[in-house]
Parts: sequence; structure tokens; C-alpha cells
Amino acid sequence: MPVGTYSSGMRARFSFSLMLALEFDIYLIDEGMPQTSDVTFNKRAGEVLRQRLANATVIVVSHQASTLEKFCNSAAVLKNGQLYLFETLEEAKQLYDYEARR
Repeated sequence: MPVGTYSSGMRARFSFSLMLALEFDIYLIDEGMPQTSDVTFNKRAGEVLRQRLANATVIVVSHQASTLEKFCNSAAVLKNGQLYLFETLEEAKQLYDYEARR
């Protein structure tokens, strides 16, 4: 059936499956990626993704510290068009939290 006829959950599973069908050197993960309500699929896809990330670079775009803590051990903050690189998440959170409070 045409993808346009799929439910949003089925489209999310299909898109994520396509991403996992190929191995990449670099994965770009956006916190806005669609989530599915299929717990079994999410668990299996998460296991495959973790295996892939063991041998790849991952770039995660997120405003949520909990999301970054799942995948990252270093971070960068983009502020006024300048990218600040940090060796730890804690350092990046300090700059981000400071800017969020201003």
C-alpha cells in the first residue's frame, strides 16, 4: 500500500526501520523524531540502535538533558551563531541553563 495511507505510528515505524536497515558511520538523532506506541517495536529498535551506535558516531539534537545523557558523553551548545564545544555534558548544561534563565 502507498505510504500515504499508513497511520502516523506505522509511518514512524517504517521510517525508523529504513534507517536501521543500513549501517552508517554517523547517525543524526533529533529529539523531535516520531515515537511509536508499539512498545515491542520501540524496544527492539532501541536495541538495534544501541548496537549500531557502539561502532558509530551519533549527533543528538535536543534541549532535554535526559535525552543527551542516554547517548552522549560530550556536548556542544549553539549560541548566537557560535558553537561552543564541551568535553562533558555537565559543562554544556551549565552554559545552557545559564542562558535559559536569562
